[in-house]
Amino acid sequence: MNSRIREVRNSLNLTQTEFARELGIAPSSVSDIERGYCPLTNRTIISICSIFNVNEQWLRTGQGQMFVEDDKKFKEFFEIYKQLSEPLQDFLIKVCQDLIDTQEKL
Repeated sequence: MNSRIREVRNSLNLTQTEFARELGIAPSSVSDIERGYCPLTNRTIISICSIFNVNEQWLRTGQGQMFVEDDKKFKEFFEIYKQLSEPLQDFLIKVCQDLIDTQEKL
């Protein structure tokens, strides 16, 4: 499973630091996970699948597709996100959270 974590991160063109920031963990933890020095918790697995649109079955077993169906939109969004400065990335996250809140009220 550790190599699949690296494969996801590389597929999204994220550094270990960027990947860790999205998951809310230390960059050294990503390195340790990818090298097999640190076991993956269920919480981290669920976060990876939720945040990065990863197919949980693929992450756990290697079977199926890496990403769930909206793979193209997800990659496009992350390409745009990566081009933004860090303050604008933070702003985009806030806007997305606001959109989710608005959607739940509809």
